[in-house]
Amino acid sequence: SIASLPHLAVFSDEAHHTYGQSMGSDLKRVRQTVDYLHATSPNLICVVNTTGTPYFRRQPLKDVVVWYGLSQGVAEGILKEVAGSIYGYDFDPAHTEDFVREVLTDFFRTYGDTFLPDGSPAKLAMYFPQNDDLAEVRPVVESALMAMGRSSELVLRNTSASGQSEIDAFNRLNDPSAPHRVMLLVNKGTEGWDCPSLFACALARQLKSSNNFVLQAATRCLRQVPGNAHPARIYLSMDNRAILDKQLQETYGETIADL
Repeated sequence: SIASLPHLAVFSDEAHHTYGQSMGSDLKRVRQTVDYLHATSPNLICVVNTTGTPYFRRQPLKDVVVWYGLSQGVAEGILKEVAGSIYGYDFDPAHTEDFVREVLTDFFRTYGDTFLPDGSPAKLAMYFPQNDDLAEVRPVVESALMAMGRSSELVLRNTSASGQSEIDAFNRLNDPSAPHRVMLLVNKGTEGWDCPSLFACALARQLKSSNNFVLQAATRCLRQVPGNAHPARIYLSMDNRAILDKQLQETYGETIADL
């Protein structure tokens, strides 16, 4: 049915999935579909691929014809400013609780009264490698909030083990009336998550450096909206800072210092 459409164009978002990590040994379904249309339909005019990670093992994909980097996005107001606001912390992993308290204290001191023009309050996302890490730190998050005179009900979990109510609440975060301001995440809230009211991201414990996860998580708070003048902030352990710097160089040819 699709092949029969006249003047057919295919737009593939997150197009790095078309290639996959093995680059050819396994044919991805998206690429298989495009190849099928190319072979069977005289109506296919063009294929347009878009992706934030147009590289493989430090080499840009050969198909890339237009390149747009993070620094350019910041300069042109598509992304929030982050200059001077990427914080790296050197601490023993046994003292993660101190890092979490510091992040929460700094976030609410800086963004406690920050809102988008539509009234959405500024939010913080904290990323963890495993559910056990999240479960261990959550009581620290809640006690730190209560010590600041804020409700523990500001916290929202989203993991592969989340129930429907947590998933629904996560999907409502762009509603200005959404009550949650601190998201605790495991393998969620990265690629494709559009939350302009997210002003800060925190990565405490070392996350896997594969598949650009650290880059996707750390920069998720940069999405800009018209009328917002507040910058974003990124909190990192030094291990994760080194991974972020590497992935920035691999993907955009830029360093943390450049941002």
